[in-house]
Amino acid sequence: MATIELRFSYGRDINYAFIDVNEKIDKIMQNMPKEFNRPAIMKASSTDLPVFYLDVSIKDKTKQKIELLELSDLVTNIIRKRIEQLEEVAMVDISGRVFSQISITPDLEKLSTLHISVDEIGRTINSHNRGFGSIKVKDGQYQYNIILSNGLNQVEDIKNIYFNIHDHLIQLKDIAKVEMCEKDKSGLFMTNGKDGISMAIVKQADARMEDMSEKIDEVLEYFSERYPFIEIQKVRDQTGILRYAMSNLFQSLWWGALLAFLVMFLFLRDRRSPWLIGVSVPISLVISLLLFYLLGISINIISLSGLILGVGMMIDNSIIVIDNISQRISMGESLMEGVSKGTHEVIRPLIASVLTTCAVFLPLVYLSGISGALFYDQAMAVTIGLSASLLVSITLIPTLYLLIWRKKAKKSKLKKRSHPKIFSTTDLYEQGWHWVFKHRSAMFVSFLLLIGVALLLTRVLPKERFPVLNENEVVVKVDWNNQINIEENRRRVQEFIHYIKSEVNHSDCYVGVQQFFHHNDLELSENECAIYLQLKEGRDKNSIEKKISEYFSKNNTNASFSVSIPPSGFTQMFEGQEAPFIVYLESNSNQIGTHVDSLNQFVGYLNQQYPFANISPFASEPYVEISLIPELLALYHIDEYQLQKRLKGSLKSNQVDLLKGASFIPIVVGENRRSMEQILKKVTIINKNQVEILVSTFLRIKHTKNFKTYYGSRDGLVFPIVFKSIGKNKIVPFSKEIEQKVHAKKQMNCTFGGSIIKAEGMIHELVVVLLIALSLLYFILAAQFESFTQPLIVLLEVPMDIAGALFLLWLGGDSINLMAMIGIVVMCGIIINDSILKIDTINQLRKQGKGVMEAIEVAGHRRLKPILMTSITTILALIPFLVGNDMGSILQRPLALVIIGGMTLGTFVSLYFVPLCYYFLYRNSKPTII
Repeated sequence: MATIELRFSYGRDINYAFIDVNEKIDKIMQNMPKEFNRPAIMKASSTDLPVFYLDVSIKDKTKQKIELLELSDLVTNIIRKRIEQLEEVAMVDISGRVFSQISITPDLEKLSTLHISVDEIGRTINSHNRGFGSIKVKDGQYQYNIILSNGLNQVEDIKNIYFNIHDHLIQLKDIAKVEMCEKDKSGLFMTNGKDGISMAIVKQADARMEDMSEKIDEVLEYFSERYPFIEIQKVRDQTGILRYAMSNLFQSLWWGALLAFLVMFLFLRDRRSPWLIGVSVPISLVISLLLFYLLGISINIISLSGLILGVGMMIDNSIIVIDNISQRISMGESLMEGVSKGTHEVIRPLIASVLTTCAVFLPLVYLSGISGALFYDQAMAVTIGLSASLLVSITLIPTLYLLIWRKKAKKSKLKKRSHPKIFSTTDLYEQGWHWVFKHRSAMFVSFLLLIGVALLLTRVLPKERFPVLNENEVVVKVDWNNQINIEENRRRVQEFIHYIKSEVNHSDCYVGVQQFFHHNDLELSENECAIYLQLKEGRDKNSIEKKISEYFSKNNTNASFSVSIPPSGFTQMFEGQEAPFIVYLESNSNQIGTHVDSLNQFVGYLNQQYPFANISPFASEPYVEISLIPELLALYHIDEYQLQKRLKGSLKSNQVDLLKGASFIPIVVGENRRSMEQILKKVTIINKNQVEILVSTFLRIKHTKNFKTYYGSRDGLVFPIVFKSIGKNKIVPFSKEIEQKVHAKKQMNCTFGGSIIKAEGMIHELVVVLLIALSLLYFILAAQFESFTQPLIVLLEVPMDIAGALFLLWLGGDSINLMAMIGIVVMCGIIINDSILKIDTINQLRKQGKGVMEAIEVAGHRRLKPILMTSITTILALIPFLVGNDMGSILQRPLALVIIGGMTLGTFVSLYFVPLCYYFLYRNSKPTII
C-alpha cells in the first residue's frame, strides 16, 4: 500500500484538480493488472484541518469496568454520531479504535492426521454462512414469505460447525481454537500514557468556530454525566488560541486609542477638542465594520490588525482638521468662518494623504500566492478605515466643533486661551530649526547618509519568509528506522514520554498506522510515531528540541526525528516549517533512481564538508522480496493462486467470512504466531497429486531496502537533501558551490528550494510592489502640488525613514520578513502625510506673498503640533504589539517595529529635512501672490 500526496499552487481550483486527477487515474487503470484496485482519491485543503481534538479514555478510578473494545463501540455508535448531528460540524475523524474479530487457530497436527487443509476450513465456514433470502409461497387464498436462513450469528455457531471425515462427524472446536478477540493492531493512540481514542473535529466551511465550540461543550457536559466512567478532554483547541489572540488584539485596539487620546489632551490643552477626536474613532470603526459586512470581510487576526494599524491614522485626520480650525479662530476669524475655511483648507491635502496611503496598501493585494490573499483583508481594512475616517473628519467633526463652541460663544466671546506650559515643544523645535539652517549644507549631507545606512542594514539583517511564532505546542515525529512491531513501538514511546514528562503538561501519542480518514500529517507506518506535546510555561520549541536531541543521542541512535509546530490553518497557509535550504537531485536516467546507500554516502560527504548543515540521511526501510519459481511450480503441479493464498494465511491471518449479527465481525483463519523463518521452513502445501511439499521449495527470497518516501516534481523523480542551516554563507555563491559538488560526485542535475530561496523571491516581489507604490505616490502628489519636482522631496524622505525602520528592527533582534516588508510599505504611506501637509502649507503661504524662508518658518510653526500629535498617536497605537505574546501580536511585531522606527526618524526628517530640501530647491524663487 502507498499514499501519493499531490500539492498544487495557490489559486488552483481544487475541484477542477480533483476531476483532472480522476481522469488521469482512469487512463492509467487501463494499463494496470486486473487485480489492481482503483486508488481512492481524496481532496483536502487548509479548511479541512481539525478545529480541535477530543481525547477519550477510561478513567483510572471508576467502579464500572470497561474495556477499550467497549469504549470503541461507545465512541463510534453514540458520541461520534451525536457530535456529527451538530450543523456546525462537517465530520468527526477517529483513530485509536479497537475492532473485534473471530479468530480460528487450527491444530496443525490434527489437521495433518485427518487430512484436512486450512483452506477446507474456510470453505466449510463459507458454506454454513449463506443466506438464501426469502421466497413467496401461495396456499389457497393465503400467501406466505418463507425465509431460508443458514447464517452464523454467534461464536457458538462457528464452534459447532461439523466436518464429515470418513463418515465420522467432527466439530470445528475439536480441531481448532475459536474465540472472539481484538483484531490485530497496526497502530494505537495514547493520551497521557493511557490507551484511548482520538476524535478530530472538522467544522463546516461557513460555520463560526465560537458557535461550534459552545455547542460541543454542551454535548460533552451531557456525556460526562451520562457516562461517568469515561474522560473526554479537549486538546489542540484552535478556538481557544483564536479567542485569546482576538481578545488581545481588541485590548491593543482600545489601549492604543486610549494612549493616543491622552496625548491629545497633553497637546491640545482643552477639554473639548480631544473628546471630538475620541468620538471620531468609534464612529469610524462602526462605519468600517458596516463596510466589512457589506464587502464580506470577516473579523479575523489579519483584518483586526489592519484596523488597529488604522486607529492612529484615523485620529490623524481629525487632529489636522481640529488644529487647523483652532488656528484660524486664534488668528481672529469668527467661529463659522474659522470652521468653514479651516476645514476647506485641509480637504485637498487630507484626500491626497488618504490616497497616498491607500496607494501604498492596495498593491499588497497583488502579491503572488497565499501572501496576497492573506493580506487582502489587511489592505482592505486600512483602506476602509481611512476612508471612513476622512468622511467623519471633514463632515461630522466640523459640525460638532461648531455646535460645541457656539454654545460656549453665547456665554463668552471666543478668544485665544492661555494654558500653562507643561513643556515647550515650540522652543525646542525653533532652536533645532535655526541650528539646522545654520549648518544646512552639512545637515543636508548627513540626512542623505541615512540612505547608505538603510542599504547597509538591508545587507546585515537576516532574511526570513515569515516571523517565527513562539508556540507552547509541538509535534515530534519519530522514525525508528527498524522493522519493529506495534508493541515495541509503544514501549519506546512510553520510555520517551517518561524522559520528557517534566517538560510537558499533556501528551498525545499516535503510534503506528492511524485510522484517520482525512489526516495527511499522520500517515504513519508501524515503525513510526507522532507525539503531540503541550509544553509547560516557560518552555518553547527550541528548548524541548534540545532535550529530545539529547535523548536520541543516548537512546535509539538509529532513529530520526523532527520537531514542528502542530498543523493549523495559519501554519498551513504560511508554510513556516519549511527547511532553510533544500537541494533537489534529479537523475539523468529514466530509471527509478539511485540506490539509497549511494545517496546516503553523498549526504555523509556533504555533512563532512558542511558540518553546520546537519543533513539527515534519506529514510529507508528494509523489506523481504519473495518471488515464485515458475518452473518448479509447473514441475510439481502447484497452483500459483493456492500457493499465494497459503503464504498469506501462514504469514498473516486470512479473512474467510463475516459474522453477520448486530455488526459485521470478520472471521479469520490463521496459525499460531511464529517467526517468518520458522513459517517458511515448516509450512507445506498439498499439490494436485495430494503430495505434501514444503512451501519454501518454490520461493526465491531476497533481503533488500529502499526509500521510504519518494518525491516528485513536474520534471519527474527528485531526491531532496535538506540543509537545516547554511551557516554564514550567502545563498547565491553557496548554491553554485553545491551545484559543482553535485555534478562532480553524482553526475546528476539539481535545483534549489527552501524558505531562504522563497524569502529572497518574496523580498524581490515586495521591492517591485514598493516601486509601484512609490510611482503611484509620485503621480498623486504631482496632481496635488501641481509640480513635478515637489513630489521628489517627499519621495526622497522614504529611503531615509527606512533607515530608522531597519535600525529598530535590528535592535529588536528581528529579521527582514514579509511582515517587516509590509510594515516598510505601510510606513512609507503614513510618514509622508506629514510632509504633504507641510509642503502644501508652504505653497499656500508663498501664494499669499511670503518669501521662501518666511513661508518655511511659518509653516513649520503652524504644522508642528499636528505633525507631533499624528506621529505620537500612530506610534502609541502600535506599542501594544510589542508587549503582547499572542499569535496576532507576534505576527504583527516586525510590522510595528519598522513603523515605529520609521515614524520616529521620519518625524525629524519631516520637521527639518523637508524644509531644508524645499529651501535648496526654491531659494532663488520670488513670492507669488494669488
